[in-house]
Amino acid sequence: MTTVGLTISGTRYEIKLEEEFAEFVMQDLTASGINFNTDNKAEKLLKAYLHLAKQTSSHEDEIELLIDTLDGL
Repeated sequence: MTTVGLTISGTRYEIKLEEEFAEFVMQDLTASGINFNTDNKAEKLLKAYLHLAKQTSSHEDEIELLIDTLDGL
């Protein structure tokens, strides 16, 4: 387990995650502008969440298209 910690609007949050997932979370949050060493505005975290939600939606659409394609074979 790896502890991921970040501060949002003055409150520090620390969460234990499995190592591989923690690496993914830290990379994605960093790419979204989240800084693990300083305070972050809640707006940044919301934007990071929305970025992931959009990716998830896109992946779900692609999976459904693949399923439909395979069903048609």
